[in-house]
Amino acid sequence: MTARERRERSRSAAGGRAKPSAATASVDPRLGMTQPALNILYAAQRVLVEKGFSGLTLRAIAAESGENSAMVQYYFGNKEGLVKAMIDSVFRDDQQEAAGALSSIAHEDWLPRFVDGLRRISESRSFRVFFDILPYALRNEGLRGRMARAYDSYRRMKHDWLRGEEKAGARSYLDPAPELAGDADPKEEEVLLGVAELMTAVVDGLAIQEAIDDEFDMRRAYAVLEFLLQRSLPDLLETGLAEPARRG
Repeated sequence: MTARERRERSRSAAGGRAKPSAATASVDPRLGMTQPALNILYAAQRVLVEKGFSGLTLRAIAAESGENSAMVQYYFGNKEGLVKAMIDSVFRDDQQEAAGALSSIAHEDWLPRFVDGLRRISESRSFRVFFDILPYALRNEGLRGRMARAYDSYRRMKHDWLRGEEKAGARSYLDPAPELAGDADPKEEEVLLGVAELMTAVVDGLAIQEAIDDEFDMRRAYAVLEFLLQRSLPDLLETGLAEPARRG
């Protein structure tokens, strides 16, 4: 047994401590937390948004939460463990909220509501956490893996919205991806996956512009996006993607 496995087993056995999340468990990481641990987690989110990643110190978190700084280490191990719990919980909340809102949509309304769902993701609180964590996640294997998992869940959620999954809001997108349905058209799946990947980039880009520029209004861009999807998506689903151009 590795040192990491021993630490995770020890944490799971300790009733008051936070259980491992995302990479080691598909359940909400907050389910096994006591109130002091939750106080620390939510205080850390507030500190991160207000002071940035460099200001996310044990002393600042303790002051914001009203808990002893030693409790941060007790419940989460270290700063990285706390950040992982933040990523898992914040992204889970945003994804489940957006998916739940779109789980029962009339067929004729699905595309406008899909685009509105993208806009809501752009405005969600997770992007403030995302902006502050991303530069550090790129250099940290553990955090990079957490962010990659969150991105994968966003892509799958968008894919399911486009595909018209009736119960898209009922399952957790931080759980492993389900097997492709036997009746799924591979050509359509390639199109839907490509659109989901592109929409993820659109959401990120518009959220960044709005965060930087107080005068920026993303509604115009999303109106254009809806216009383009209304006219191009049916044809794409019918014809499929062209073979990618080969590089010389």
